[in-house]
Amino acid sequence: MQALVYSRFRLWDIVPADLEEEAFVPFPFGDGAVSRAVGTGIDEPAALIVYEDFVAGPAYQWTVWQDQIDVVLEGRAEITYWQPPDQVEAVTVIAQAPCVYLLPRGTRVVWQVLGDGPYRHFSIDFPNPGFSVPAPRRLRTNTTQEGSE
Repeated sequence: MQALVYSRFRLWDIVPADLEEEAFVPFPFGDGAVSRAVGTGIDEPAALIVYEDFVAGPAYQWTVWQDQIDVVLEGRAEITYWQPPDQVEAVTVIAQAPCVYLLPRGTRVVWQVLGDGPYRHFSIDFPNPGFSVPAPRRLRTNTTQEGSE
């Protein structure tokens, strides 16, 4: 049996400039899709929370390896997903801000951003999958996250 590991309380203030100052980089498995993301300082065994923008253009493809909740703050996207365990039936929905949805682990998902603005969201991954996400630029020289603890 795996040992019980405790997370620490974390608080992060939402600062849109944190995300807007980041460069867009290629999205894995996106065939030309680009995204930008920053960590929120909530990077604990229980959860990782990432602040992220997707933009119109090529679709974003992913399979979630953990349970994921996305909180959509701005924009709109067509989401097609295939649920585990068999991933047989494709289901398509439109997610429009403000909204929230759950992607159960093992779900294959494709996002297609609709409109001109970004599809801005928080991805809340639990348990923490261990993805490497940079801190916001304003905090990269600090040793602690503003608002943490």
